[in-house]
Amino acid sequence: MPKNSIFATIAALVFATAVAADPPQPIALEPITHAEAELVIVGTDGTQQSHTPASLETLTTYRMRTITPWREEPADFDGVLLSDLLEHSGLHKLDEIKVVAENDFSTTIPRALWETVPVLVATRVNGRAHTRRERGPIQFVIDMDDYQASPVAGERHMVWMAARIEAE
Repeated sequence: MPKNSIFATIAALVFATAVAADPPQPIALEPITHAEAELVIVGTDGTQQSHTPASLETLTTYRMRTITPWREEPADFDGVLLSDLLEHSGLHKLDEIKVVAENDFSTTIPRALWETVPVLVATRVNGRAHTRRERGPIQFVIDMDDYQASPVAGERHMVWMAARIEAE
């Protein structure tokens, strides 16, 4: 067996037996005052839906405790699942979406990511409104265990100061 095949087989076995992180847990959030922010979702027909952090929280909310590439200590992130938000907006069947941040950073997120890894659209961190200083007020967060195990997830998918989702 060629050496590359052996390494590929070992990598596949390690990935297949990796323990998945605990999924985000549904929670009920008390109303708080959020930073002024807006996440605009542009549909395939060009129609736009605008969401504030508070209006995002009218969907089912979840909590995820994790670290990020920029946060060494675990934090509790609260928000909505990207998959739920895309289903609510009618974009869940797209092959990919484009996400644009307030600072014009943009990236594409493939459906394979939001269908296999819980991507949290966080509006709070450690029980407080998410601030721009902490990479909010709307931040896409992936549990670090899921992030490291996923062949699809990349640092570019953890968008902070998210401002827009566009159909691609």
